[in-house]
Amino acid sequence: MHNLSVNVVGAGITGAMIAYKLARLGFKVTLFDANHCVGGDVSRISFGWICHIADDPIKNPELFPLLTDGMARYKTLNAEFDGALFGANNGAIVWRATPEETQDLIDRQRQAGTRTRLMNKQELQDLLPALTNPPDFAAYSEEDVCWYPPKVIEKLVDALTRLGGEVVLNSSVSTLDVTDHTCNGIRMNDEVFASDFTVLATGGDNGGLIAPYEPEHGLYTSPATYIEISAELPEYNPVLLTPDIEMRSLGLGNFALAENPPETDDPAELERMGARLVQAVKDTFTSAGQVELLSIQVGQRPASRAAEPLARPINGFTNAFVAGSHPGVILAPLIAEKICTQITEQALSRSVV
Repeated sequence: MHNLSVNVVGAGITGAMIAYKLARLGFKVTLFDANHCVGGDVSRISFGWICHIADDPIKNPELFPLLTDGMARYKTLNAEFDGALFGANNGAIVWRATPEETQDLIDRQRQAGTRTRLMNKQELQDLLPALTNPPDFAAYSEEDVCWYPPKVIEKLVDALTRLGGEVVLNSSVSTLDVTDHTCNGIRMNDEVFASDFTVLATGGDNGGLIAPYEPEHGLYTSPATYIEISAELPEYNPVLLTPDIEMRSLGLGNFALAENPPETDDPAELERMGARLVQAVKDTFTSAGQVELLSIQVGQRPASRAAEPLARPINGFTNAFVAGSHPGVILAPLIAEKICTQITEQALSRSVV
């Protein structure tokens, strides 16, 4: 593989994962990104929760096993980095609006083979002593982890460069360079960066780049809101998902929250959302003290109408691929393996010829 090159476009979690794994296989990899640093656009404002407990195995029978698979792959990947890619398990605590709904959540998760268990009120109070009115019990998943995606991406990219890969930033790809259904590389304005293989992992920009070759590509973007606050609360490890908030600690008195996007682009609606979440945190925790909204951002997550994660050749090509899907952070290791397998098979067929 050492004489074959790959251009990977997009240094979010999916692109960084693909680039790192291809470099480990011996390809000469160049990772491109339009930003001034790695971390992508959507990846930078991702909640970063690697979990299964937030999804329903009955309602999403195709997606759910992919989520548990993604969690297992991340733990294997962390072992490759001697546990330095991200910290130990955080776990997750979830309760619904009624005890019956919480029990149903636990039952469904256990039927799907997870180790989700009931956490009683005393355990809740021990872990989260500042809770205002803890329920009688909650669902608890000890397997869940949560981390800040840009830091994980930086570690993947550092490993990529140590393996001989290159990173080119502030570089926006305008189109593929194509001759007779063969992708020669990527084009930036009038300059062509040649490669044997090309992978597009540019999130919401994937659709525009493949549209000349796949007008009916089925790619779109799905908005999500990421919020950071400061609060005078004791630090805690688990992710907390209640009927009112989805929240985790970032350390040093800062916390991250995830929320459904506003229904309009009106900035006032975003301000109202921020105010509502600040109040929800105050209501959830006794003696929360001063709670301050630090930032609120809406990101456009890549999504596909296909049931499977997006990891395939672009229509008409054998050496150009498109990758990325929602939930992209959890599925990034699976997407990367699929892309690497296809490129390796093509590379081996070339060597046979």
